[in-house]
Amino acid sequence: MFSAESLGNLLLSLATGFPDRAKNLVLTSEELTDEERKVLWEPLSASDDPAVQARGLGDAIRQGGTNDFFANECYRAAFYLGHGVEELRDNPLFQYFNSHRAGRVLDKWAHYFPIYTRHFAPYRGRPVRILEIGIYRGGSLDMWRWYFGDQVTLVGVDIDEDARAASDPRHVVEIGDQTDVEFLRRVAERHGPFDIIIDDGGHEMQQQIVTTETLFPLLADGGVFLVEDCHTSYWDSYQGGRNRAGTFMEWAKDRLDDVNGFHQPGPVDPVWTGQLDAVHVYDSVVVFDKKTRFAPFAEQVGHAEFLMYPRAAAGMFSELLATRDAARNERDALREAAQAQVDARDEEIRLLRAELAALQPSNAALTRRLAQLKGELDGARDSLRRLRRSDGSSIWRRRGGER
Repeated sequence: MFSAESLGNLLLSLATGFPDRAKNLVLTSEELTDEERKVLWEPLSASDDPAVQARGLGDAIRQGGTNDFFANECYRAAFYLGHGVEELRDNPLFQYFNSHRAGRVLDKWAHYFPIYTRHFAPYRGRPVRILEIGIYRGGSLDMWRWYFGDQVTLVGVDIDEDARAASDPRHVVEIGDQTDVEFLRRVAERHGPFDIIIDDGGHEMQQQIVTTETLFPLLADGGVFLVEDCHTSYWDSYQGGRNRAGTFMEWAKDRLDDVNGFHQPGPVDPVWTGQLDAVHVYDSVVVFDKKTRFAPFAEQVGHAEFLMYPRAAAGMFSELLATRDAARNERDALREAAQAQVDARDEEIRLLRAELAALQPSNAALTRRLAQLKGELDGARDSLRRLRRSDGSSIWRRRGGER
């Protein structure tokens, strides 16, 4: 696979508008095997958009499992060459992060900033208490103070003593292990209750699970618990893997069942059903909203239901109304069908009358012709009778004369 220098030159060629140079690097590099050359050539030839090309390179490297850092650099290039900055331009935390070129180290995934804003914005300018676990050198504590304002109380937790020394003296920093339940409880008792807790600690499975199980019940009502870098649940190096038992994400999936605990038989968990209001799952981030919940119940409106009107009666009343409406609909349908039959009969009568009217001239002509034929027939009969009478008389005379 490419060295860091070669990949840097390739991405620089895309960023500066020289895609042919990038393609030539892939075609001629002696660092690549034929298979690697083929894999990297495909995204370069599939599009002329440098952002699309950079993302395709990142996908190819990530899927090959060769170097996560290289894939990350390709995705960074795609973000800045595409519309990523434009999409986050109005995000205040990203603005702070992007302009933070000196001072304490601040290391964040870019897609976290919209998540922060969505869940933290209601607390800006308020006297909130925030606990962050895993502060490294205090850069994120500085960002939170800038974002929330001077009324914020910030407490950091880290296992490294240097984190306290490197942080702003205005911030309280406690040193301890986040898997130590008693330590976490002491921090919450001494500095809480916290409105926001951010777990950006060691990202090991037990660290995330123990921290959430211990501190979520101690979070202030209406508070937010945010766990970062949950993608380690899918990394073998962190004892992770998709659907692997014991990971934080598998633990978090069980909380979805707890949110719906009122709809299952048996007692409800007083914390994970009674106080977990919502679970929000993002790429690498899980957010738990805490709020004391009333037991859910169904209600019905839209009819004459007021005080002292039992729900059972309301249900029966609704059923009666539904039956009445169905009967009305059936009646209307029968009326429409009967009217359609009447309309069809009237149309048939109209057509017959029209046909009869059309036959009337012919009938009159036939009547006249019939009368004419009848007259001719009567005339013929009269002539025949006269002939018979005349012939009979002649015969009688002839016979009489012979005698």
